[in-house]
Amino acid sequence: MTPPFRTQTSFIALLNIIIIIIIIVTIIVSNHDAAASATFVGSSSCSFVSKRNKPSIHHQDHIMTMMGKRYQGSKSNNKKKQSIESLLELETDLHDRGYKYVIGSDDSGGAGCIAGPVVVASCCVLRPYSSLFSDIIISPLTESSTESDIKIPQSDIDTLSQVNDCKVLTTTQRQEVYDVITRHREVFAITTAERSASQIDDLNLLRATQQAFAESIETLVEQHELPYEKCYAIVDGNISPKLYADLREEESDMLTQQAFTKRFSVRPYVNGDANVFVVALASIVARITRDHMMREVHDLHPEYNFDINNGYGSKSHIEILHRLGSLEGVHRRTFKQVAGR
Repeated sequence: MTPPFRTQTSFIALLNIIIIIIIIVTIIVSNHDAAASATFVGSSSCSFVSKRNKPSIHHQDHIMTMMGKRYQGSKSNNKKKQSIESLLELETDLHDRGYKYVIGSDDSGGAGCIAGPVVVASCCVLRPYSSLFSDIIISPLTESSTESDIKIPQSDIDTLSQVNDCKVLTTTQRQEVYDVITRHREVFAITTAERSASQIDDLNLLRATQQAFAESIETLVEQHELPYEKCYAIVDGNISPKLYADLREEESDMLTQQAFTKRFSVRPYVNGDANVFVVALASIVARITRDHMMREVHDLHPEYNFDINNGYGSKSHIEILHRLGSLEGVHRRTFKQVAGR
């Protein structure tokens, strides 16, 4: 018969081994999760960077890792206001790395809506900031320019300092920011693109939205004749739009992928509207633009209360659909809540 003290000793040794195994497994899992979080969501095949002007792999890795860290940090502060310095951190880093024009894009009227268009806005600060909104001066477009620096009034700076994801701003705050950036078109480049409810039904929401993202970004770059090698686009979400898709298809026989000149980085960023200044601006522009469009639809069909529900699938909106049926060209008839009504 085994003496009691030996049985006790064996049990303690076994327990120690189990504890050590648990600790090792925990460390391995933690390191794996940290590595996954630090990797930027979606190193997309649709990132168009000219080989001639392509930044070093080290620079790209730094940018993507920085985005990943900011995303990791934003998960615990989802939809909470960020400081303006925090929102500008990524853009400032991109500027330091040679990307003079950082373009932010966001959409309004996505999956939560059952009526109305999806609207995408893109925004870019055309002239670099000399400080982080404490006493901001926007410098001339070129070093050789003789025009004086543009001084944004302090009252407008105060308004811009409250820029954040549009969902954490009040209606009044969103409108104030929108008024400031549209008043200073020499500083803020803005474009919008939309896809109607009918187009969404024909294409599906994802394809329609990605088309609008591409159109909005391309229009901004082309209208302002921005050099591709100096551009870096960030879109809210986890998918990159395919830029210049039609042109690529048309010129596929004449140009190889390597020779295609209209190339610049475009990266997705989950919760970008809460972490990147220009994406936050774009979210505000998209929201204001779509809200205005839905008010116009409301004037035509006041019985549907689009001025209140903005086309979202609220309980009261669904009840109205049951009573009145859907509107052709307004409601998204391929959506589950609308189909058959």
